[in-house]
Amino acid sequence: LMKRLQGLDELNQEKMPQVFFDEFNPILDSADMCPDDWCAIADALERWYFDYDGFVVLHGTDTMAYTASALSFMLEQLAKPVILTGSQLPFKEPLTDARQNLFGSIIFAGLADLAEVCIFFGGKLYRGNRCKKVDASAMLAFDSPNYPALGEVGTDIKIHRRHLRDPPRGRFRVHKIDVTQIAVVWVIPGFSDSFFQCLVDSKTIKGVVLMTYGCGNAPARKQSFLSALKNMIEAGIVVVACSQCLRGTVVLEKYKVGKAFADIGVTAGGDMTTEATVTKLAYLLSKGLNPEECRKAMNENLRGELLVDTNTLEFTENVASKSVNLG
Repeated sequence: LMKRLQGLDELNQEKMPQVFFDEFNPILDSADMCPDDWCAIADALERWYFDYDGFVVLHGTDTMAYTASALSFMLEQLAKPVILTGSQLPFKEPLTDARQNLFGSIIFAGLADLAEVCIFFGGKLYRGNRCKKVDASAMLAFDSPNYPALGEVGTDIKIHRRHLRDPPRGRFRVHKIDVTQIAVVWVIPGFSDSFFQCLVDSKTIKGVVLMTYGCGNAPARKQSFLSALKNMIEAGIVVVACSQCLRGTVVLEKYKVGKAFADIGVTAGGDMTTEATVTKLAYLLSKGLNPEECRKAMNENLRGELLVDTNTLEFTENVASKSVNLG
């Protein structure tokens, strides 16, 4: 693949940035990607960070939103563009979207305005931790449900600067994700909640992302459900409520059962995607924060992943005289 890319005539055009290639070995299907692979990408970016002005990561589409979200948290104080892209059809296919996505990503990676992890796909540039794959077969496979696109490519290149993050104030660094004991649980009508006790008894699960209805609703008649959640929280498991809806915000105070969730310590995921919620929680747990500190930090806007009243870019906690900075 790398030899094929290096031979593209378009990359030698005057308006294109100078491009250098490297390749991971082995090349993985994105369905096989895991946090160790996110860390390998972060390691490579850290190694080359001061040698290049921007970076493009070619990635399979199925888990690209997870990787983009994870990198957005691991790459602390990022001051350069990191653009993830891929294609719905292989590069060799005559109707492939790979060429357009690659060239657009390279162009945006050459812009000094960007200081964040993005996904470029189907002519649009999205914030990585706001993005989801929303279509399994269409060329416009990705969307940013709760945040506007950062830029787009048509007959000209547009970048919407008012939607970009401010440049960082500190020095670039990487903090790897090494805590992966997180479960995602969808609430469905009539489900059995007895398995929650198994999560508590396992003593290995550290976080649960609970996919609720609408703005944070769930069965109000099942007291056993509330008791199970309370047992998990008392056992030190961080529980975050997200919405099953593509768009909108979790507001636990809107429903009686949601208010009960908040009272026992369930944290609202706001308008974060599932991908951002999972990777943010893993990142915070990997920082060594205790459950209460994790719950507080989940409500902070660390990388533009969450709409809050006050944009807080840094959170510091003191544990045994150690300061943990979330970049």
